Amino acid sequence: MGTPVSTVAGSAPTTKPTDKPTDDMDQENLPNTRYANEVKGMGLTRRIVVALGAISLAMVPAARAQPAGAAAETMFREAKALMAAGKIAEACAAFDASQKLDPTNSTLLNQANCREKNGQLATAWGIFLAAERETRTARDESMQKLHQLALDRANKLELRISKLTINVPDASRIDRLEIRRGNDLIDAAVWNRAIPVDGGIYKITAHAPGTTEWSSTVTVATEGDTKTVDIPKLQSPAPIPTTPPKPARGEPAGAPAGHRSKLVPLAVGTIGLVAVGGALGFKLWGDSRYDEAKAETMDNARRHSLEDSANNKRYVAEGLAIAGIGCAGLAVWLYVRAGHETAKALSSEAVSTRWWVEPMIASERAGIQVWGRF
Repeated sequence: MGTPVSTVAGSAPTTKPTDKPTDDMDQENLPNTRYANEVKGMGLTRRIVVALGAISLAMVPAARAQPAGAAAETMFREAKALMAAGKIAEACAAFDASQKLDPTNSTLLNQANCREKNGQLATAWGIFLAAERETRTARDESMQKLHQLALDRANKLELRISKLTINVPDASRIDRLEIRRGNDLIDAAVWNRAIPVDGGIYKITAHAPGTTEWSSTVTVATEGDTKTVDIPKLQSPAPIPTTPPKPARGEPAGAPAGHRSKLVPLAVGTIGLVAVGGALGFKLWGDSRYDEAKAETMDNARRHSLEDSANNKRYVAEGLAIAGIGCAGLAVWLYVRAGHETAKALSSEAVSTRWWVEPMIASERAGIQVWGRF
């Protein structure tokens, strides 16, 4: 910021400070324009180069794309207006867009100032340092002022920033260990070091192949906070317990698979017996109707009806008989197969004392069977 000079007769020149901003700088000594002090401090040679560049751009045909500088200037002015209106977050986004379109040191300083006002002190500190590096070799006075401004602001911010340490002991450093702060992968070079971070809530995650992922949450204050997160040694995932299948309802709990499978042939055999019994019943019923038809000599219509009924019942009896015989054969096959499975199960199981009970249905007897092995 410039200061007017006044002289007093018989004395050395003195300076009179003023708080009024100049056209190029605002009240915080930040550039009001994207090229404040940068063009102003140019030597004659650089000004000639800029002028020639402007002439060259003017000669470019209109059909070509417009330079990014126009859009960057628009975003810069919008950012300044948003800052004046107190819309800090929106202003920071506009400064970011302007710097991305056409980077300048003036925009960089405003970008850092905006992040500081938005409470992102670590981010602002990093941007001020970047501006300091960009202007470190400046020779003209105006650019040297920008350099000093960036350096002063960075030094002041360094005392206020919060820091987060991710502590990884030697015992926790396993092969291919990855640690993330949010979505950001943390390089192993910065483990066990206090790293500047903006205030906020961070999720710290540790993961390595073949281990169970670990995570923790840490809250860092906006200013002057120091936090440490210790990474434990990751553990292998616990083995999944295997539980033997529960026996089906009605089956003995300790029975081998071979004995449990005998229930199926018994059920099929029961169905076969019922079918054979039904076949016999329909056969007798049909014979009775046929005898009635033979005895009927007066009413031909009734006699034919009785004969049809007798034939239908005989057909049903035949069907049931075939089904019963088929079920009986299937039951015998399943029973024999179950016997082989039982022998195999008994030979493969360890010797232990077991008792179980299962129902028994046969053609000549019914009851329950008590099985035991000891």
